[in-house]
Amino acid sequence: MCNFRLKYPRGMSIIVCIFLYLSLVGLLVAFFQPYWLVIPNNTDYECLNNKTRVLDIKRSTDQGSCGLSGMCYPMTHTTKYNLTCYPSMGDEQCTWYMDLESIGTLTDQVVTLLFLVGLGLCVLAWFLTMAGCCSLTCCCCNVYTAIAVFLSFGAVSMLVSILLWFGMMGSYNYDDQSCVNVFCGSEVDLFNPGHCTIGWSGYLGFGAWLLLVITCFITCCTASHYGKIIEEEKIPAKNMVNPYERRRGDNDNAFYFKEVAAVKKA
Repeated sequence: MCNFRLKYPRGMSIIVCIFLYLSLVGLLVAFFQPYWLVIPNNTDYECLNNKTRVLDIKRSTDQGSCGLSGMCYPMTHTTKYNLTCYPSMGDEQCTWYMDLESIGTLTDQVVTLLFLVGLGLCVLAWFLTMAGCCSLTCCCCNVYTAIAVFLSFGAVSMLVSILLWFGMMGSYNYDDQSCVNVFCGSEVDLFNPGHCTIGWSGYLGFGAWLLLVITCFITCCTASHYGKIIEEEKIPAKNMVNPYERRRGDNDNAFYFKEVAAVKKA
């Protein structure tokens, strides 16, 4: 039988809940703020003209940025001009990707989806953590084992996402419609964002990810510790006889629940 109201120390549960909450907030803010790479002002970038197929050299008139969920054009919407290498900006300088096609290349799309999968796993783990503050088991399973698995896959998914993004920068073609490829210059290469620099979203995401890894380690230790408590509750004491075992010489309907020591004296 599962013990859904098992009494256990909740100190580690509260710590895991707080750490995971802070990490999740940081990762969500970092993902939805397009400031992973900053495009400096007054820098040249190459814009491929879709009609003439010639690279037009242009200069940024404002600071822009590239992110996982959107971008900010390196010019204000009041001084905008029709871009031939990138979709024309709207009334606002910053825009968010509303579909996969607007993200850019296939690599950029995979990067965004991988990061979203990692965030989704962390959100599920946080809900389980909230439930774990009230109950240690669910359907005879240790809740923190499931939390540790979700956090591990989530952390790996986000790490692969960022490494793939920076690692594939050198594979951009000159006609790729990507924020990094268009606005960060021709110097973009493997783990080299060209004349773009890492913005505050990137640093926030890295810090939140490190906190997520620490939380994952704490959760694994918590799952191991609570797993022993659950097993101790499931296994009956060694000095107790099975209450459903028939005693030799008793009637068919006679059952007993006595200690082994008492049986030996009899």
